[in-house]
Amino acid sequence: MKKLLAIFSLLIAALLAGMFFYQKNDFKKKIDSSLYIREGVTDVEKAVSKAVKEHGKSYRQGEYIAEGHIILDTEQRGNEVDVYAIVSVGVFEFQDGLFTVVSGSGAIPTVMTFSKDEYGQYKLVSHEEPLDGEAYVESIKKMFPKIYHSKVLYADKYYDELVKQQERQVQEYLKKIGRHAKVSLSYVEKQPLNISVQAMNHFLHMLSSDSFLNQCPDWLGTREAVEQGVRYVYETSQSKTNDGQDVIVLRKMKEDGTMIEIRKYVVEENQLKRIQ
Repeated sequence: MKKLLAIFSLLIAALLAGMFFYQKNDFKKKIDSSLYIREGVTDVEKAVSKAVKEHGKSYRQGEYIAEGHIILDTEQRGNEVDVYAIVSVGVFEFQDGLFTVVSGSGAIPTVMTFSKDEYGQYKLVSHEEPLDGEAYVESIKKMFPKIYHSKVLYADKYYDELVKQQERQVQEYLKKIGRHAKVSLSYVEKQPLNISVQAMNHFLHMLSSDSFLNQCPDWLGTREAVEQGVRYVYETSQSKTNDGQDVIVLRKMKEDGTMIEIRKYVVEENQLKRIQ
């Protein structure tokens, strides 16, 4: 009996010691705090990415907007967060089978301010970029704390990293839509139309004044556009009539080759005249 009481006493002592040790170290609070901090960082990154892509809509239209950003620092003031960053935008579409950049930016020093609600949700309040020309340097110095001037005044050195981020996003997008295509992160030379400069100028004017023509390539080749969830291929080609006149053919097709619209123009006196 005494032996059983001794064992029972030891168990009670061990239990009390364990409870004391657990309360003193508070493991649960440490784990929750760690998760909260990690989640907060992710939210800022996502908020910046979303804001840069939204700003990218002001560039030339394309199928997909990619972005790159490097956050130098964040500063919280009440329920607002200032983000000091270097960002870049790339707008991509399919041209001649390549998924290529069609517009975008270099490495731009940017200051974004977000409001943060009680649930940790971020909403963009302001997006500020440096002024152009002679005011560029002075505007950057006003935007950023002095400690970052040496970085933001030479932001181009971060461009390669920003482009790598864009490329990763583009590859993920291609995988998502089930397309295998080469990606070009810089301008690719196109095959120009073989017509006079005057005729080409007339053609470009036509493209800008007609919604169908505006979607067609201004080179000999193809480009793709997604319209209301449907992918179309626009093609510009060139041939000759039996008497040697240049003919420009513009087509709109579905992916399977189904013809949606076709127009033909003959080049006469340095102008394009529709024949179909």
